[in-house]
Amino acid sequence: MTIVVLAGHPDSPYARRALRAINASGVRGVHVVAATWKRGARDLTGLVRKHGLRLPWVGAKWVTRAMVRPLTGIAPWRMRMTTLAAEVAAQGGRFVAVDDANDESCRDILRRWNVDLLVLAGAPIMREPVLAVPRIGTLNAHQGALPRFRGMNVIEWAVFERSAPSVTVHFVDAGIDTGDVVASEVIDVRPGDTLEAVRARAIERQVDLLARTVRSACSGTLPRIRQLATDGRQYYVMHQRIRAITDRRLSEIRARRPVRVH
Repeated sequence: MTIVVLAGHPDSPYARRALRAINASGVRGVHVVAATWKRGARDLTGLVRKHGLRLPWVGAKWVTRAMVRPLTGIAPWRMRMTTLAAEVAAQGGRFVAVDDANDESCRDILRRWNVDLLVLAGAPIMREPVLAVPRIGTLNAHQGALPRFRGMNVIEWAVFERSAPSVTVHFVDAGIDTGDVVASEVIDVRPGDTLEAVRARAIERQVDLLARTVRSACSGTLPRIRQLATDGRQYYVMHQRIRAITDRRLSEIRARRPVRVH
């Protein structure tokens, strides 16, 4: 089976963690395609809101990238070996960097490799042309219980609504967190926890659950539980005032028995 991890950056720490977990589950020879250039808002108001006093430094970095970017057409990310690229090679896989995870060059690579399963690791929102390439489909680990909690900051929103925070592995479709559910697991909430601690634990659990799901895919057919559009709700970035209430409600959440993939 040909498995490809699609990373959001050529040296993505999250992609490295996912690759190591997949290898630890017994699956090796995993390939990685990494996007090199992230796109974001370019209007002045949005930039100031996002970067604040760091905006001049960020602007200088963009100018430098614009000067260097033409060189990547000659030798894309072969100018230096990233830690991720080295780890991919060490476990028998291939590493390729592309400008945009949704562009034609990425689709061509996936087609040439005859990809069976695509695994997202910090990748942007994927469009249908890329999602149509893998034979089995595309997997993603989501920090929330699907279909109930879709979108952003759903660890926090779950706590705000006095629900146990969870992670879910699901197939990716053209919607936002609307693909078939494969597996889910409740995250322990411990005495003295902060929201940051719960989120860090969620990252650990989602990487582990994702790796076990990939291993299961290599052994047989994955379960697919269909989501209905009416089953859940789309959440957005949580306002700081609501987050303060959420911090107080965190102590009310109790750990629950996790659901595991075998």
